[in-house]
Parts: sequence; C-alpha cells; structure tokens
Amino acid sequence: MLRLEREEARVRVYRAASGLPILVRLKPGAPLVHAGVFALGGASEETDASGGLTTLMVRTAQKGTLSRTAVQIAEEAEMLGGSVGGAVGSDSFGWTISVPSSYAAAAISLLADVAQHPTFLGDALETERAVAIADVIASRDDMFRYPMRLATQAAFRGHPYGVPSAGSEESLRNIEHTHVAIWRREHMLGPNASPVVAIVGDGDPDALAGLAAREFAELGRAQAPSLATPEWPAGLTTSAERRDKAQTAVAVLFPGPSRADSDRFAASMIASVASGLGGRFFDELRDKQSLCYTVTAFSSARRAAGTFGAYIATSPEKEDAARDGLLAEFARLRAEPVSAEELERAQTYAIGVYAIQQQSGSSVLSDVIDAWLFGNLSDLETFEGNVRAVTATRMQQLAKRYFDPERRVEGIIRGVGRAV
Repeated sequence: MLRLEREEARVRVYRAASGLPILVRLKPGAPLVHAGVFALGGASEETDASGGLTTLMVRTAQKGTLSRTAVQIAEEAEMLGGSVGGAVGSDSFGWTISVPSSYAAAAISLLADVAQHPTFLGDALETERAVAIADVIASRDDMFRYPMRLATQAAFRGHPYGVPSAGSEESLRNIEHTHVAIWRREHMLGPNASPVVAIVGDGDPDALAGLAAREFAELGRAQAPSLATPEWPAGLTTSAERRDKAQTAVAVLFPGPSRADSDRFAASMIASVASGLGGRFFDELRDKQSLCYTVTAFSSARRAAGTFGAYIATSPEKEDAARDGLLAEFARLRAEPVSAEELERAQTYAIGVYAIQQQSGSSVLSDVIDAWLFGNLSDLETFEGNVRAVTATRMQQLAKRYFDPERRVEGIIRGVGRAV
C-alpha cells in the first residue's frame, strides 16, 4: 500500500508499505524525468582498510544485474535517451537516471534493477578496481586535489571523513567480491539502511510514486546511521610531500559549520567575497602582490562537520610569503566586517546561481535529496531568505570563531623541480 504522507515545499512525500520514502517534485512542462535512489552512509563508514569500498560498489553495480549484462544496461539506457550514473559523497551514495518523460516507467525499472539486483561479477569488479586505482595514482599528480586530500586526511585523522572516498591503492586491491556484495546489502537492504527514492519531472505524481513503490519493493526504511562528530586538531597540523614540479601548492583548512548549522550560509558568503577573479584573495595576493598563480576559497558543509578552506599555488621560493599573505587575508576577515557592496554582490551572485540551477531537473533532484537526507524539505524554499539574512557582522563573528591560525591544517605539495 502506498500513502501520501504530506506535501512540503512542493514535494509530495509518499510512504511505501515497507516504509520507503518516495519524494515526487513536479516540474510542469519539463521534457525530462529525473529519478534517483540514495542512502545515507557508505563512505562515511569506511576505514583506511576499506577506503573506496562504496565507490567500487556503486560503479560495479552498473555493470551487471541478475537480469541484465553491462552491455544491456548501457544499451537499454541509451535507447531510453539517458544513462545510469552513480555518485558517492562523504555522507551518502546512490544512482540516478534522466530520460524523456515518456520513458519514465522503463527508466525507473532499470534504475531499481541496478540498485537492488547487482551481481558484482569478477570481470566487472576487476575492471572497476583497475579504473579506481588508476584514478588514485593520477590524483597524486593533481596539484589541487592532492594537497586537499593531504589536508583533509590530517584534519579528520581517525574519523571516516579523513578516509578518501576514492580509497588507496592498498585498500582497493584488498577489496573482494564478498566485501562489495555485503556492503551493498547492508547499506541498501539491511536493518540500518536508510534509502530514499526521488523523482523530478512532469506527470501524474501518484502514478510516478506508485511506479517507484512497485519497482523498489525490496527497499525499506530504518533509522539513519549515526555518525560521530570529528574532533578538530588542537594545534597547527601540516602534511607535506615533495614533487618534481615547478610549483608549490598549499591547501589550508579551518573548521566550519556543518550542514545542519545555518551559519553555513555566512560561510558561503565569505567564500564568495574572498574568491573569484574579483574576490579579495585574488585581487590582493595575485594582482597586487604577485604572490601566486591562483588562489581560491571555499566552504564545505558535511553532515557531522564542516570546513572552510583556501588553496594557493605559487613558486616554491614564494611559499612562505604566499602563506603569510593568505593568513593576513583571513586575519582581515576576523578584524573587520566586509563592506556592504561586497556582501550585496555575494548575495546577488548566490541567489542568481541558485535560480539558474532550478531550471535544471537534475539540480532540483539533487537539492530534494540533499534536503531530505541532511536537513528539512523546507530548506528548498528558504534558500534566498537564508542568504539575505546573512549580515557582515554575522560573517565577522563566524571568522572570529573558526579562522584561528593556530588551529589551521595544511596540505602541501612542494615543488622541487626546475623553475619555468
């Protein structure tokens, strides 16, 4: 039996007989239907020894089910005008598909098959393992991703957030077929699984929900898995490696608001003021002082903790000066409020980007799933209000609370190659 539980923020919340929540967000006139099935956990429950397990599981599930081979899945999705995609984040994982509205039923059936009946055959697993290991190896030469990985591992050492979702060469090599199959069963079907199905598009919402309830009949609903709050390092923490390169890249992390903290909007506004071609950091450190090739700032809000970070790439001989300049900009954010013009520009930009994203069904699907898993559906209607509620004083207070230079974490790739 399927019942309509409520409607909130233009999302109709249904419950299948199993307790599975099914979310339908109508987008009248949209040519495509976007569907996704996601669950909490996965990467946020991995250890150093099992890092990459969720990634391997999600990727390999798309390579064969009890009734479809990898080729059949790809060809059927292509005939429907779409493809099945997988996603693994710090706190969740899942699969999505987007197709023309007339093919919604067949697409949801295909998506359900991938999520509920994967076989994880040996050849498919080995292929995905090889791809995953190649990605890990390639990431070591990425002058943005790898310093960020070093900093994140150092900031969250001993917590799952410190385990890269991509895994390591060692962990990926040690993952076996049984590990992947059991992990999928526990996190999608087990007593601690917390999946949700969401659909965005045009059509009869009751019919779409009913279809999802029938196709995802094996999925139930349990209490969301708990996740401990990580403890931020008490003092300055550095993780550095050397490379035969002509650049040095430094990633700096501070603690920040979590996904449930409304101050994440203030953190986002600080990142906007600091970043971009017209941002404070770029203007001061690159254009005025010529201390770097590039510099940016960003905030990241996860379920159990958040971070505020900056990245700067410079010449090896300018590393100390670039760091000092970057820290001086953080000190300025603590010492004085941003200008009214800077705040207005950041707010206008954020609201404009969000409005544009709402034109995309896939973005709306992502927002609906995010709000359900990590917040409240009401979040879907309060974005602009939350952004407008940010004040310069609130931003300064956040900077004072989090941007302590004595508690920063750095990930550094030091170039020792010939200068160019």
